[in-house]
Amino acid sequence: MLTLHGPSDVRRGANLRNLHIIEDGSVLIRDGKIASVGPTRRIENLKEARAAPEIEVENAIIMPAFADPGVRLTLPLRDRVKSRQRHDFRAETFALLKACMQHGTLNLRVSVSGGNGDLRAGLSALRQLASITNSPVGIVSSWRLPSQHAHDDGSVPCDNFATARKMLASRKLAQFVEITPESSQGLDGDSWNATCPSNLDVNFLWPGGSPHLLRMLLARIKPVTVGCPCSITSDECSALADSQAISIFSPGIEILEERGGDAVRQLIDCGAGLALSSGYDANEAPTFSMQTALSLAVLRLHLSTEEAITAATINAAHAIGYGHITGSLECGKRADLLVLNVPDYREIPRRFGINNVVMAIREGNLVYNRTRWKVGTT
Repeated sequence: MLTLHGPSDVRRGANLRNLHIIEDGSVLIRDGKIASVGPTRRIENLKEARAAPEIEVENAIIMPAFADPGVRLTLPLRDRVKSRQRHDFRAETFALLKACMQHGTLNLRVSVSGGNGDLRAGLSALRQLASITNSPVGIVSSWRLPSQHAHDDGSVPCDNFATARKMLASRKLAQFVEITPESSQGLDGDSWNATCPSNLDVNFLWPGGSPHLLRMLLARIKPVTVGCPCSITSDECSALADSQAISIFSPGIEILEERGGDAVRQLIDCGAGLALSSGYDANEAPTFSMQTALSLAVLRLHLSTEEAITAATINAAHAIGYGHITGSLECGKRADLLVLNVPDYREIPRRFGINNVVMAIREGNLVYNRTRWKVGTT
């Protein structure tokens, strides 16, 4: 059992390699939360455990569920939102969320926008996402800020950030705002603070470029997370390592775009916070499996298996703002966990392209089960 027990903050440096393993471990769940974690012999002797349904796991591993901070959706509307398009968006999104759950991702951050910077369509996409009340996974919504200089025919102009901020704040449609160097162009520190919704955390997308510009933007907008390519330079790595932001990498995108480099390894060695994501984008990178992202991080980005698991679980949970409630198997945290059909965790990256999840438990509820175990058996 990989508990990922450890520091409450983002794991950095050597802490990325500490999975806190219990060879013969058990988890006691009560009211959707973890009541106790430890050796099976001790858990079995607890009075509360004697009457609890028992799921026996053999030749498999138990670990925290994956979190994914990098799913991107687009609602390509230009004139007006039609009911058919709303239905299709919700249906396709629900199917994606279900597939993510079946592959072990139980919490994710979804970044949405309208096609071609259409602000009205982006807000509509946020509303459609919020309307999925029976989602199989936990959703953190992120609004992709359009460029200040973009133009669209929406009822809210793209350059009217103040109006958009009021709409997002009043309707509580998003928890993050996603920006690029272009969308923050021309905003100094004071105007950025006045523009960015105060109740939204910032995810900054850095495409690579001047280290000086990167340092300036990090100081100005103070992002919680920074999505960046593996091709960034050592100076850019240094700028990211000096920041408290969590650097997010999507190995699947790196492979598709034939990019590479040692940036991830450098960031870890510099003590930076690191998280992995699938980088799912329906148009550019249609891969949603965090198991695949983990494998590619080990095989192509030179992470150890332990570092990749930490980056895909507890650090990824911190990247979506959930690190205090999930991402590790610790007392008081939400019971979001997986059973993988793998005898040793070091086999996960070697089983590239295989869905090893045989059971997924979200908030204490069995949401995915490929075994013959049934509720009520002991």
